[in-house]
Parts: sequence; C-alpha cells; structure tokens
Amino acid sequence: MDFINIIVIFLAGIGASIFGTIVGGSSLITIPLLIVMGLSPHAAIGTDRIGIIGLTSAGWYKFHQKRLINYRVGFSMIVPAFTGSFLGANLVLQIHEAALKLIIAGLTVLMAALMILKPDIGSGRAKAPVRKQDYYWGALMTFFVGVYSGFYGVMAGTFLFYILLLWFKQSFLESAGTVKVAGFFMNVMAAAVFALNGAVDFLLGVVLFAGCFIGSFLGAHYSDKLGNAWIRRFFILIVALMIIKLFI
Repeated sequence: MDFINIIVIFLAGIGASIFGTIVGGSSLITIPLLIVMGLSPHAAIGTDRIGIIGLTSAGWYKFHQKRLINYRVGFSMIVPAFTGSFLGANLVLQIHEAALKLIIAGLTVLMAALMILKPDIGSGRAKAPVRKQDYYWGALMTFFVGVYSGFYGVMAGTFLFYILLLWFKQSFLESAGTVKVAGFFMNVMAAAVFALNGAVDFLLGVVLFAGCFIGSFLGAHYSDKLGNAWIRRFFILIVALMIIKLFI
C-alpha cells in the first residue's frame, strides 16, 4: 500500500465522517473505496468497522459535551446491538445477500416517504414520553440492526436513526448523539470478529480510524449550528443515495 493511497483513505475518512456522524452513511464511501484499493469485500467491511469505531467514539464525546445524548435510551440499545453484531459478523457468509438487500431497499423507501410526508418527524416537537414497552420493542429492532451491522454495516447507523426518530420520538440532533452509544459497541464487536478471522487490514484500519475520528469530531462540533431542519435535509439526501445504490 503506497503513501498516496494511505492519504486518500485518511482524507476520505475525514470527509465521509463529517456528515456521517450526523446522519450516517459514511460507509457508502469508505467500503467501496477500500475495495478499489485492493481489499477483498470481507476485508473492506472489517477494516471499515475499525474506522467507524473512530467515528462513534469522537461523536460520542462531542455530543456528550453538548448534552444531546439520551443515555437511558442509548444504554437500552447496547446489549441487543452488541449481540446482533456478533451474530451478523459470524453469519456473513451464510445469509442470502439478495434477500437482505431487497428488505433493506423496501425499508429505506418507506423511510424516505415518511420523511417527506411527515415533516415533523425529528423536529423535537410534540415529543411523547417513552413507555416501558417502547424500550422492549426498541431493543428488538436494535438487535436486527446489529445483525445487519455485523453482516455488512453500510447505513447501519442510519437504521438506528430510524428507531430513534420513529420509535423513541427523538429529534435529529438528539438521535445523532444517542446513536453513538449503541453504534460504538456494535462496531467494536463486528471489528473484533472480523479481526479474529483475519479480515482486517490493520494499517488502513488505523489510518481510517484517525480520519473518521477527526471528521466525526468536526461534524459533531458544528451539528447544532446546522439544526434539525438542515440535518433532516441531509438525512433525506443520504437515504435517497442509499435507495439509488440498492436498486442499481
């Protein structure tokens, strides 16, 4: 791996994570880039998990400073995300990717429609209290996102956004913060499984970690200046890009 490729990975990590820490989707850029750099698909996914740990750790720190993390909700998502990620990473060669892709595409189209038809989602207005059963159902949905994260991981953070926005009625800013709690543990588990199976390029992983850490720090730092309205627009853009990627 030459020096130019390392710089490209580093800069891509910064760029992808600036907005990735706010609305998700950084892996849409980093995983294909790692494959172009010569990594196998499995190694690209595993190495990307190392980078996302940088994103979630820096984002967690900055959003904690801004008091935009609901720890009660975030901690309720850790165990199912951790467990699901472990299963997903171990089943990566056994799940039928075409069927999974179809399900993800359908859910993403539905989410895009809801964002457009219900502009109050994620605004933080008329926030209902979280009931006890909401935590149970939220944990179940988080488990399945964890499985997907371990299996592939692209847009897993955005799927956790879905849960926080629609199920826990959080604002976009609060969701951007709270998602880092489950996301951190989810990606640590997936990275560990891929590493133990020799599917991680540690040099590129460290470079990507550094880039994602810096990008996430910057994105989280300026997140409140964007506000919920602009974050919502970026979120819809990311979801639209994912729909195009899935169907093409």
